[in-house]
Amino acid sequence: MRESLNQQFDTIVKTYSTELKKLAWRYIMDPYLVEDIVQEVLLKCYIHIEQLGELQSIKAWLYTITKNQCKDYLRTKYHQNVSPTSEFFISTQITPESEMMSRQNKDEIYSQIKSLPEKYQEILYLTYVKELDLKEIQQFLDLNISTIKTRLFRARNLLKASMM
Repeated sequence: MRESLNQQFDTIVKTYSTELKKLAWRYIMDPYLVEDIVQEVLLKCYIHIEQLGELQSIKAWLYTITKNQCKDYLRTKYHQNVSPTSEFFISTQITPESEMMSRQNKDEIYSQIKSLPEKYQEILYLTYVKELDLKEIQQFLDLNISTIKTRLFRARNLLKASMM
């Protein structure tokens, strides 16, 4: 019996691991973290393999677990305290002076963003760092599009006002 479950698990891994990585990439956009998240999902799948026979759609279950793992990671304190990477800011000239100015500007903007309420930090992060569109943010946060637009508008205005 266990051998047939192992074969079922191997089939699931071969069939869905690439799709799960693509899904996780849409949320995380870090190849190492994507691998970790998919491994955790597959571990959960292996642990609950005996119950999977009862499920209507294994694919839907795996997608839901992957999406939840990604959301859980994005909610963690570690993730929220990670400094913005180069993907957050783009430098056009590379001179020592411009690099120093850019670094100071980045630090200043980052500290201003961190002073905003969490719901505005989240919207700015998902929009500019993770480059999610409004529809993806809606699915991720489970909010109305109008609420997302309002929060983004307010976050930009608050950031602009704090920078003046």
